[in-house]
Amino acid sequence: MSRDMDRDEKALLLRDEGRPFAGIAEILALDSARAANAAFNRALRGRPNAEQALLRSREMARLDAVASRLRGRDDLSVEEIVRRLRGVKHQRKALLVG
Repeated sequence: MSRDMDRDEKALLLRDEGRPFAGIAEILALDSARAANAAFNRALRGRPNAEQALLRSREMARLDAVASRLRGRDDLSVEEIVRRLRGVKHQRKALLVG
């Protein structure tokens, strides 16, 4: 297994444990949370279809929970909440492509 594939697999395992993408990026020395999300999705697409469906379902539930918590925050500006919700929307879209 190449180093990049190994890192992608680790990203998938860490995310499935519930770690945030920013934390995964830090652990795996990736440039950004977006890079960690991309690694997670690459590893996901390499799994058998049934496993992909299960992993996607768990990830979608996590993203739904994040979006719900964001909507309930009163310590952030409306603009910041909208910006973060756009990020969640992007993650959902990336999750379903492929």
